[in-house]
Parts: sequence; C-alpha cells; structure tokens
Amino acid sequence: MERDREGNFLHEKSLSEIEAALSNGEVLGDYTVWSPKEKRFVPFVWTISAGNETVNNTLAPNCFMCHSSVIGSQNPYAPSSTFNMPLLSYRLATFKLRYFSGAGTLSSGIATLNPDNTFNYNLAFDADNATAGLQVDGSFIVHSNDMHCSQCHGGGWDDFDGDGRITKLDFLLQVKDLRYLQPDGLKEAKVWFFNETITDGNYVSSKVDGSLIPVPRNVDVHRWARYVGDGNVKGCVDCHAPVKHDYIGTGYFPDVPSLIPSHDFAKGNAGPAFTVRWHQLAGSASCESCHENPVGLHSRAFGPAAAEHLEKVACTTCHIPKKYFFEAKLMDWTLPMFVVSGDSNGYTFLGLTKNVYVGGDSVNGTPVDVALFPIRDFSTGEVVWKLSAANAMGVLFFADNSEGTFRPVIPRYLAKVFGLSYDLPTRYIIEEVDSSGKPVRVGSFGHLVLKVKSGVISQDSDLAAGGWRLINALPNFIDVDQDGAFTPGVDVQITDDTGLDGSPDGVPEVNTQREVSAALSTVKKVVSGAVGRDVEVKLIATAIPFGVSHNVRPAPEALRCDDCHGGRESELQGAVFTRKVNLYFPFDPAVENSTAFVPKVQRTLTEYAFADWTRREIESMGFPAAILDYSTVKVEVDGEVIATRAQTEEAASALGVSAGDLIAAVAVAPSDNPFKVLFEIKEPLSDYGVKVVNGTVTSKVVSGNRLEVQVAPASGRSVVVGLVKEVAGSGSSAGVSSGGGGCSFSPSGPAGLLSYLPAAVALALLRRRRRLSG
Repeated sequence: MERDREGNFLHEKSLSEIEAALSNGEVLGDYTVWSPKEKRFVPFVWTISAGNETVNNTLAPNCFMCHSSVIGSQNPYAPSSTFNMPLLSYRLATFKLRYFSGAGTLSSGIATLNPDNTFNYNLAFDADNATAGLQVDGSFIVHSNDMHCSQCHGGGWDDFDGDGRITKLDFLLQVKDLRYLQPDGLKEAKVWFFNETITDGNYVSSKVDGSLIPVPRNVDVHRWARYVGDGNVKGCVDCHAPVKHDYIGTGYFPDVPSLIPSHDFAKGNAGPAFTVRWHQLAGSASCESCHENPVGLHSRAFGPAAAEHLEKVACTTCHIPKKYFFEAKLMDWTLPMFVVSGDSNGYTFLGLTKNVYVGGDSVNGTPVDVALFPIRDFSTGEVVWKLSAANAMGVLFFADNSEGTFRPVIPRYLAKVFGLSYDLPTRYIIEEVDSSGKPVRVGSFGHLVLKVKSGVISQDSDLAAGGWRLINALPNFIDVDQDGAFTPGVDVQITDDTGLDGSPDGVPEVNTQREVSAALSTVKKVVSGAVGRDVEVKLIATAIPFGVSHNVRPAPEALRCDDCHGGRESELQGAVFTRKVNLYFPFDPAVENSTAFVPKVQRTLTEYAFADWTRREIESMGFPAAILDYSTVKVEVDGEVIATRAQTEEAASALGVSAGDLIAAVAVAPSDNPFKVLFEIKEPLSDYGVKVVNGTVTSKVVSGNRLEVQVAPASGRSVVVGLVKEVAGSGSSAGVSSGGGGCSFSPSGPAGLLSYLPAAVALALLRRRRRLSG
C-alpha cells in the first residue's frame, strides 16, 4: 500500500499528482479508495491525525499477528473466546478506520483505540510496573501456532449455520463476512481445519485403539490424532517453519555462530502457478521433508515403477483424490458483483467485488483437477515438472490497450458500464438487520444471517417487510446510453442463459452476441473517453490452476492404478485424465468466432489437456526464469546447473549500465572455479552483450536465443554477470565486455548486492554443499 507500479512512494506524491494520473486513466497500483460521499474513487491520504499529532499512515510488519497470546475473551473486537483474533482488530483498523499505522498496536490486544486515534494501553499486561511504559513478557509473547496462521490462511471452514451440513451458504458466510474473510478463501488453504462430526461414509483403522473410525469429510490426516496417533499430529508451523539461515545464505546475523530463525517461511512451491516467485522461495514445504525414502514406501503399490511414478507425479495427486469442500471455479470479471446497500426502494453503490462461480460437492466429494507444475527441489536446486493436484479456475475479463498493451479493464470503468435495475431479474444477497440497521449475528460463531436469491429485487417480500437489507447484487443491464438507468430499446438487459454446466442457473452472464457486443462497445466508449483517445477492447478467457496441497486423505482413499491408467498399463485412459473440465460458460458462436474474443484456453477440455495447457502456458511466460516473465539464466558449476535469475537496480549500478538496459543478472558467490552462465531470452541475442564485474569472460557461444558464457572469477571475490542490451557505437567487442575489477566489494558495492539479488538464494546452496563435502 505504499508504492506505485514503478516503485515510487505514493505518500511522497501530492494529491494533485495522483488525481491527475487517475483522471488520465493511469493506474498507480490499486491505491485508491471509493468515496461514498463524493461518489468517486479518490486517492488515499497517507497521513492521519492521532491526538494532537499528524503521523505517517503506512503499514509496518506486525509481530503480534503471530506471537500474541491474546484470545477472544481478552480482545473486545473478537467474536468469541474460541478465536484468537488479533486480526479482527487489525481489519477494523485497516479497512474500516483506514488507520494503517495503528493496526499493529490495535491488533496486539495490548491496547484499545480512542475516538481521537490515540490508544489506551492495558496495564494488566505490564510485566514491570517499576519501569515507565508497557513491557510484556513470555506470558504475552508466545510461539506461533495454528490459530495465528488461521487468521489469514484458514480456520473456520465449518458448519457455520449449525444445520449438520457444509453447504454453499457456509462458504458464502465466510467469504462475505469481514470477521472470517481470508486471503486464501477462494483457494484451498482455507479448508485446513475440519468438522469431525460430518463424515464421508468411509472407515479406517484408529492408531489409538485399533477400532474402525468414520472419516471426516474435510479431514487432513496430519491433524487427525485418532488416525496418525497423538504424537504425530501436525500443524501449519510444522511444515512451514521458518528456514534456517544456513539454508538461505549468510543470514541476517552472519557473525552469530548459532542458527537464528529467518522468518522466511517455507512456502508451497506449486501455485498459483503463473506468479510463483522462485527466487523468494528460500525454502519449500514438501512431503519428502518428513516422509523419507518415498520410493521404498511406494514399492509395494508400484513395484519397480515406483521411482518413475514419483519422478513424474506429485504426492498430492494420489493422496488428495477428492475434496469435500467448495471452491472457486470461475472468476467472472465481465460481470463483477456490485457491493451495494439498500432496501426494496433503492440502493447505494459502494464498489465492486468478485463475481465467483462456486463449485464442489461437500457430501460426495469432488475429484481434484490435475495440472503440470514446475517444482523445485531446494536440496539440489533441480526444477522438475510434475503432475499435481489443482483447482482449475476459469477467468473471464475485458481487456483494453489504453496503456499500450492489453490489460484487464479496471473496476471504476466497469462500474460505469453496468447497471442494476430493481425491475429486472438478477442474483443478489440480503442480510438480516435489527431495528437500528445493524447486521444480526447468531450462533456460536457469531455469523451473519444471509439469503442468496434470484429474481426481481423490487418484488422481494423480505426487503418489503423490513428487517433485511440488500448487500450484494449482480448488474443486470449494460448502460449503453450512460444515463444511470435502464432505458428499454437502448440499453441491453443481461439475462440468465446458461451456467458452467450449460443450463440456466439463476445467474445472469454476458455471453450472447447482443450482450457481448454492447459490453465491448460501451467499455470502449467509457475507457476512450477517460484516456482521451480510441482504445481497442477484447474479451479474454483464460484460467488459473491453484495448487492443492492440504486435506490429504487417509491412505485407503488414495487413487488406484485404474483411476489413472483405466486398466491399460501403458496408457492414461482413467477418469483422472479423461473427465472434462468446464472453465467458463458457453458463448454464442458469433462471439467465439469474432476477433474480439481471445480464448487462451478451451472452454471444455479433458483433465489431461488442461494439465498440458498449464505446462505450455507457464513455459510461454519464460519458465524456468526465476520470475517467469522474460529470460532464463542458469549458472553451471562443476557440471551442476542451478536455475536462477535477478534483475535489480543494484545489479545495474554494479555493472555500470542503466536498469532499462539490463535484461538479466546473476551474483555468483566467491570461488576459484570457472563457471558457466547460460542466458535464454525470447528473441535472438545478436543485440545483446555480457558485462562482468570481478571476473573475465573466457568464451562465448551464441545459438539463436541462447548464450553460453564461460567466466573465470577473480580469486576470492564474488562475481556479477549481466546480460545487457547493446548500445550502438559502444565499441563492445563481439557483444562482450568484461573486467577483472572495476568495482571493489564493499558493503555498499557488489558485496552488498549479494544480499539483494535473488540469485544469492540458489547459490547459497552451492556454498552449503561444499561445506558439507569438505
């Protein structure tokens, strides 16, 4: 919330600069807020009044989010004592009060907020009354646990309304209520916790007493004491514990002999597939971290083919064969949901939110999708492609080229294109309110009372009787004449023609030729008017495969040979590969055949085809580049290749080139051994050269878009190697420039660069292996 897309601090810009940029159609990141009073998007004010002072209102990391012992009964903003909810106060500060700089204090549980944005500190937590100020001790600051993790990543995917079932309404209650809304709510980490009273009809043997026990539908065996035994129950921090410093390099305290946790948590390494920043994955949580000798463990199932299977198939593919929860199956930005507030007479528009098609069967379970993901083994640095469990989520959006390339149309333009008429059918959500208009909360979780409806809002009996208010609705017409109201014969009604399964489902969608044509032309009119020039608008259909790695099922429920092979050992004819995936609803043939429609992925395809599409899509983005966007860099030492990449201002400065001319760079740790650097980019390398600091290029081989450079390092000195765009007349011989020095290694020079360059992460592994091998 501090920088624009070019990395400039927004609080250093004047409000007039930001307003001028917004007026010109520029997007400075997502750093604007909707003003209900002014009925427009406005820049965020980066200062706030606290008492008699004006303070910088930016957000800093908050230790208490993971280390506070305060639970709900001690936190006045928490829903109940069963929740450890500093996050609730955190959200109150950030979302409702927009008091970013106070969020850490408020969420700690140490203090409550006064009306003038000052704090009242709870002296009951003071461990030293003789010293001024508030000191806390080990009774307040604790080791992180699952309750801390669940504030953002799950904990509460449960039977909220207490009807003995997990339904779509339970899902909705948790993604629409600020108390429980999670960043991962639309993915799969949300369901790490489970309700053991709701079972799937299967039975397994208990490790505690040997009895047969029913399997909970949302179970993850790592958390199920009766299945794995009390001593083997695991939680979030067991797999995602911070990486030790010798694993990520010299560490933050290189002069301290003992290992200190880095707070760089071990992360999942399989999704979302297109945006994994490989250089940031200092450690990676994997099944093999705990389950040693996986080949031996699977020899009984696969025989001599065990090793081959494990080389190509991720553990989760077989061991999460079904999901007993709901998930996002289509993110439809061609018709985003209005965030509104109103009754049967009218509404106030508050903004836009995601329109999500939810799929899944919590009773019978839903088979997982499969995708081919690149997975890095951080013990060796090797990157391999594996078939992995995934959630295939379709994505629809309009894109315009107002910024020189096609990007998603931003919400404030969409808000002008679509309208909501109370007299036309739509899908909408209402919530129960008390006599003062405050939302009613019921049950042990303190959840909202919601109803999801399809129909005409002006005919809604609940809204007409009072006690309910409208909170969300899908637009139901395209405002062609831009007058804010539905004009018959001019504006175009958005109707319910089909759903993901091909039949009407009560949800309007923009999919007929008339609807799509009207939407494209109106989006074009709105965006062109805002930016002052004609733009082109397209409808994009694509998908995102989210990796699924939680809720591992008991071993007896794992996939069997026929599930993949279909009875033929050498072929993949089983249901895992042949069943169909629906990624978005059908469009009129005239739409699908038009140049304005860009289907990056087929609407319906087999699981095998989707898996292969995932691989090709990732490869098209530059994989195995460390940031998956332009180039690939590999460093080869003693015949061993480590995939890595870096492109930073620090590298450009060290090499003496402009950041705009630096295509890719790598920092190589001190060594006496020559090494190879292999560059691959998406175009021929004839216009590019190499610059080296503290080393000499001894050979260079160019082949199309691949460049192999042999480098002799200066003894005992770190080397920086960069691929640069050649400047005409630079005199660089054969596109190569090198030097044995030119920049001393000091904390502010290239040595300091090593602490910034992502490449240092991978190369630290080389240093570590050499230490271990003597």
